[in-house]
Amino acid sequence: MWGCSHMGPGMGLGMFGTGFLGWAITLLIIVLVVLLLGRFFRPDKKISTDTRDSMKILDDRFARGEISEQEYLKMREVLERRNESG
Repeated sequence: MWGCSHMGPGMGLGMFGTGFLGWAITLLIIVLVVLLLGRFFRPDKKISTDTRDSMKILDDRFARGEISEQEYLKMREVLERRNESG
């Protein structure tokens, strides 16, 4: 069955044949699967990015005088704790 010498065109060892196109399609599918798996198992960087954005907003508000130094320090401490726990 597998060793038959009368295989038709496009039939062979590769998933989609042994020609260049067959190997290219097989390689493309493998790369896509690896990328999708990497996307699912990648650590979530959202918390630290959100905290950096929040710190920037907080710094800007303090610089414009919208909040007092006491409010600034309290909010900054909350953001730093949130970043450490997440």
